[in-house]
Amino acid sequence: MKKKVFLTINENILTTINDIEFEGYTDEKTFDNIDDFNEYIHSNKIECPIDLEESIKSIFDFTEVEVNELSEYKIKHWVSNRSYGELIDMFENEEILVPKMQRNFVWDSLKCSRLIESIILGLPIPPLFLLEIDDNKYELIDGFQRVTTLSNFVNSRPWNYEEGKTKKMIPAKLSGKVAKEIANKTFKNLEKKHQAKIKRSTIPLIEFKQLDPLNFDSKYLIFERINTGSVRLNPMQIRKSLSYGTFIQEVYEFVDGIEGLRKIFSINNIKKDAHIEAFIRTICFYDLFFKKTFSSKNKGIKNTLNEYCEYNKNKNLDKVFLHNFINALNIVLEAFKEDEYFKQVDKMADDSPVFMGYINISIFESIMAALICKLQEKGEINHQLLRDNYIKNMIMITEKARRDNINPYSISTGTTEAQRDRYNISKQIVEESVNK
Repeated sequence: MKKKVFLTINENILTTINDIEFEGYTDEKTFDNIDDFNEYIHSNKIECPIDLEESIKSIFDFTEVEVNELSEYKIKHWVSNRSYGELIDMFENEEILVPKMQRNFVWDSLKCSRLIESIILGLPIPPLFLLEIDDNKYELIDGFQRVTTLSNFVNSRPWNYEEGKTKKMIPAKLSGKVAKEIANKTFKNLEKKHQAKIKRSTIPLIEFKQLDPLNFDSKYLIFERINTGSVRLNPMQIRKSLSYGTFIQEVYEFVDGIEGLRKIFSINNIKKDAHIEAFIRTICFYDLFFKKTFSSKNKGIKNTLNEYCEYNKNKNLDKVFLHNFINALNIVLEAFKEDEYFKQVDKMADDSPVFMGYINISIFESIMAALICKLQEKGEINHQLLRDNYIKNMIMITEKARRDNINPYSISTGTTEAQRDRYNISKQIVEESVNK
């Protein structure tokens, strides 16, 4: 299926891509598929920032779905108004729980002060989104910064207070840039009428409860679509927020400590947690196809990873798997050159191989999972054979994509068929690379 896209390219940097015409675009192109697009980017030496990767994928991957069926969820939702005083009380008594997002408090003192000033002025504040997880127990889906700001200010704590971590309990003070009647004041220094205004004013709460299926899958979809933070979160960062537990905590601790991944992922990719997602995709792929200890009810990679993280939320990582992950990564780092890691391959006119584009996470997950499986079986990998077999198979895939528009590593990657193809290809590459 051909796709027309509109691009803005400035000084060989792609800054905008859309499949709807917009004002100011510099190029209009039609591509057969994402491989065709990547080849254009690569051949023209155009830099493609990581911030655009999700947009590019959503434009060209026609089968990656967010909702499996229109009848997928039965959700009850209602709107209520609660006073800020009641909201603070619920938060302090842990009736409102904040997922351990590991999103550090990012508001500065002026932004915090503007929120307090807005409440005193009687300005409308965007609603909070709460997921009911038990009787009188809610999970805060959107509104973390606002609730934390209010609670810390009213309770005379620092703006960035963290329980058990903050040593100096200096009460938050409003900025000197707000209205002079309240500038530079703590909550206790405010006039009584202003204190009362903060506690008695109300804010709309959008509360919802997932009735069917009996899990909390819908919170991922809702969070993604109402994510109003100053910094938009990508699917991995949302996953970190909403399924935080032993599993996610150990994943971050382990993956952030792997120096070898910094040779593969750029600084910007690491800031966006791309290396974390690559690891989770690897362990999920391994459990799905090699170990067969996990099966997914969902369609699409994003939904499957959400389900996998929820399923393993309170589980520990397997130390043997972690050991073999490091060993598998070292094999790749030694077998391939720095500009070759987990990339697609084509051949030049003289039949010499050329590694194309950027790191491909679908290649990463499947090759790493296959290597880990073989290491579990005590197989010894021949580095030169691995590189040769990889190049041979990847060239065949590129040629087939050009001929038949089929590529399990870049086209419709979330389908079961594409995932099974990746399993079979990666298994074959690794099997043929074992020293006999």
